[in-house]
Amino acid sequence: MYSSLEFNLAREAIEHLVKIFKIDKIHIPYYLCDVVRHTLYKASCKPIFYHIDDNFFPTEHFSKEDFILYPNYFGICHDNVKRLANIYPKLIVDNAHSYYDSPLGFASFNAGHKFGFDKSILWYENKSCKNYLLPSINNIEEYNYGFLKLHEKYGKQNLLNIKNIDNIHSFVYPLLVSTECEADNIVKELTNQGKVIYRYWNQIPKSFNEYKFYSRLIPIPI
Repeated sequence: MYSSLEFNLAREAIEHLVKIFKIDKIHIPYYLCDVVRHTLYKASCKPIFYHIDDNFFPTEHFSKEDFILYPNYFGICHDNVKRLANIYPKLIVDNAHSYYDSPLGFASFNAGHKFGFDKSILWYENKSCKNYLLPSINNIEEYNYGFLKLHEKYGKQNLLNIKNIDNIHSFVYPLLVSTECEADNIVKELTNQGKVIYRYWNQIPKSFNEYKFYSRLIPIPI
């Protein structure tokens, strides 16, 4: 079972994990918000970067003794999370895009501010604990409904293979298109509608497989 703690921000949960479990190095993906990297440096923890494939799954194999941070990208990577948790005992799940997911792995954390909550929650394994705190479910259906509506509109042109569509509660809909020009045109159209579109995340070398996500993936707000 899991113990839970609340923090103002997800980065504080990461820093707490590193300190209480004395994590001196951890595997993290290249395709990730740079706040995570900076938080690890601040906590004197060395990030070791890994690549992901077209389904957001790590392309590298790790030791079962390694700490691995894996993001549930856009709330659509539940199967990846389960698969990794069954292999690696020290998996840490980043649920910043999926606030309502129950904990899996060695530890999990979410990001409350992305969903309009004041607190972020960290869960970590504690065999003596009999329960864990579940996040509020006041607006869980609102996110799923918004995701479904956008998938109805963009699903045919979306190059991502999105499964279990009825159980996704992300705050954005990830739309991967064929070309950068197509992506730019959609961003322009959405911006004209008053939506704010952010690029996820920092520049990635064009030689990396992840570059397609940086250049052609549009995170549409729900």
